[in-house]
Amino acid sequence: MSRKVGRFEIIRELGRGAQSVVYLARDPHLQRQVAIKTLHFARPDAQQNSQLLAEARMVSQLRHPNIVPIFEAAEEQGDLYLVFQLVPGRNLAEHLQTTGALPPARALPIMLAILDAVAHAHAAGIIHRDLKPSNILIDDDAVARVMDFGIAARAEARSTDGGQLTGTPAYMAPEYIAERRSSERSDIFAAGLVLYELLVGRRALAGSDVQQVMRRLISEDIRLPAETIGLLDERLVHLVHRALERDPANRYESAAQMREALDEHLHPSPLGEANDARQSTIDFLLRRMRHKSDFPALSESVSAINRIATAENQSVSQLANTILKDFSLTNKILRMVNSAYYQQAGGGNISTVSRAVVVLGLDAVRSMAITVLLLEHLQNKENADQLKDEFLRANLAGVLARDIGSRVAGRSEGEEAFICAMFHNLGRLLSQYYFPEESAEIRRVLLQRNCAEDAAAQQVLGISFADLGMAIAQTWGFPRQIVNSMRRLPAGSVRRPLGSEDRFRVLAALSNELCGVIAENPSEQQPKELRRIAGRFGEAIAVDEQDLRQAVDRSLEQVAEFARSIRLNLQQTRVGRQLKAWGASQASLVAPPPPADDGLGDSALPELAAVPAAADQAPEAADAVFAGIAGSNDGGARTATLLAGIQDVSNALVSDFRLNDVLRITLETMYRAMGFRRVILCVRDQRSNSMLGRFGFGPDALEVAKRFRFSLVFSPDIFHAALVNGVDILISDTNDPKIAARIPDWFRKAVVAETFVVLPLCIKRSPVAMIYADRARAGEIVISGDDLSLLRTLRNQAVLAIKQSG
Repeated sequence: MSRKVGRFEIIRELGRGAQSVVYLARDPHLQRQVAIKTLHFARPDAQQNSQLLAEARMVSQLRHPNIVPIFEAAEEQGDLYLVFQLVPGRNLAEHLQTTGALPPARALPIMLAILDAVAHAHAAGIIHRDLKPSNILIDDDAVARVMDFGIAARAEARSTDGGQLTGTPAYMAPEYIAERRSSERSDIFAAGLVLYELLVGRRALAGSDVQQVMRRLISEDIRLPAETIGLLDERLVHLVHRALERDPANRYESAAQMREALDEHLHPSPLGEANDARQSTIDFLLRRMRHKSDFPALSESVSAINRIATAENQSVSQLANTILKDFSLTNKILRMVNSAYYQQAGGGNISTVSRAVVVLGLDAVRSMAITVLLLEHLQNKENADQLKDEFLRANLAGVLARDIGSRVAGRSEGEEAFICAMFHNLGRLLSQYYFPEESAEIRRVLLQRNCAEDAAAQQVLGISFADLGMAIAQTWGFPRQIVNSMRRLPAGSVRRPLGSEDRFRVLAALSNELCGVIAENPSEQQPKELRRIAGRFGEAIAVDEQDLRQAVDRSLEQVAEFARSIRLNLQQTRVGRQLKAWGASQASLVAPPPPADDGLGDSALPELAAVPAAADQAPEAADAVFAGIAGSNDGGARTATLLAGIQDVSNALVSDFRLNDVLRITLETMYRAMGFRRVILCVRDQRSNSMLGRFGFGPDALEVAKRFRFSLVFSPDIFHAALVNGVDILISDTNDPKIAARIPDWFRKAVVAETFVVLPLCIKRSPVAMIYADRARAGEIVISGDDLSLLRTLRNQAVLAIKQSG
């Protein structure tokens, strides 16, 4: 090529990519060396070049010490070129090839500089789109500097595939691969991959098969390898994993927020003279948790439930999926939903989580799930009685906050207040769980010195309960709203809250102080303490003594009903006896005798077992169509669940229903009854004349649903055979030579399943939707004639719902 690009004199080549070359060059006007990236297009396009030049000039406005600036962008003979500041040094990919994995003390400063640069670009409305180690320079002063904010990547993508994909596959965010949707959080995902590489010394997803890498990004959670986790602080592990969440809503909200979290980890804020003891307690507790995984397992479940997006269509499916992963949790929630209290609230005769959400609301079901999860993780401990007391206090605080919050701020905030109040004393609960002897000593100090609880905890543990709870909640990734609600209010009159987050903090404090009045004071002192609390919170919440007394009375009834639904005998707990002393009648507070193991007892609902693998249950026919398929051994349980689901759908159809609600209930019933690995709904898109996956149940169902995308123009495969003929089809073995040729390529790429079911939904013989269900291994789906009839009834109800919705 010419020894010049524009006015710049080429000195030598520095590197090249598929459609670009980087040169060391000299600017004769300003007498300085620069780096030039030339972009060559197979199909020159003047409009494309004009747009890319405009984007490059916008990027050239960025001025930040951790960004390599663009000096100039221009066009020559149909090709674009970008002129950068020459930064002596090497890129991060080359740096890591030499150094290997970096210790956190060296890796995090590099990452902080990268996030500073990305945050600055985001503030200017610019998304990088191709953040990766080779686009990060480490200069001679060891300062990280980010370059190439997506301009070259977009140009190269357009020159090769029409702009469908932009960037490097191994660093693409799942939502971008699946939906071509990019945002600031896509850059955060890439930043998480860079941080992974810094700490591990290699790519998270290596390999030359681009399609396989992209499939794994969509379908697999990226987690640090076990050998690396063993070397890192648990909080740092969580920070990396949060950045790498597949759902962008679960990642950091911004690069600035991720930077703040890393900086806090690298430079923890001092908290006075007790900081060393405080940190020692936290570190010791985290180490103990690694060996006793109950509470971390709880935190993951609660965090997943709390982070569910508020978008109605997706959040209901996400919540139901999260709950349905735990068979025991599902049955216990349905037991609660069908208890006397929730029957009065509008529940009753509900057999699916999806229907429970429709009737009671997403927030109410979320609160139930978290309550049951917390209780389950407190069972079978040596200090179980004390833990049950702590649980009852937490539950009563949540119910009080919901009651008061609903009356003060409206029903929509009641469930948020419940969650915040329930975890207000997480520190005390953790201490009782992991440090039972120290907790007993704290109680002795309280009696001997007559001091505040946090002061006693500070003396014994070196940290207050509030600080302990906040530190662990942050490590677990709890939402800021819950963490903030753990902060103690100052003594004296409480000021009026400034916003919703402040209001939840006040409600959490008020409800927990009310619990203290009930749980810790003899009955003759309770009226005096109630007046004190009314005076303390009167201005902030606008409640008086009578309001608080009525709230307590209503809340005690709910706690008693909840105890009955989970077979917990209040009279066998100290806090339960204190509740009785408040003045409620014994009949309303004492639950029926618990079973011998003091567990949750039997339910009015059938305890449905997951369908066992049917390797030993060969179908009677290899034919794909449902004809004479043998029934399974647990037909009674299947039939009961299918019939209950049919009733759920019928109840929804006679009410003011939403179509998606009915479809979710239908799919969840099939999922629970038949033991499918996943069930997915596909809907016909009129504009593209194609079938598109919408939502479903089972592992990664939402991600897998996005891969169901095929044209309805006829093709001789199984899916078109089912849809065109309106025939229900079961494929027992996708690798059967008689069937294999009729399994389309898009399906084999989208999902790994050796057996599946297709149930078309047709109106006037025209397919409008499709239900797909699968299992992993050939022969695992076995359906009796009776169950097939019930499945078809469910499907027909879904068709009726589609007709009624227009």
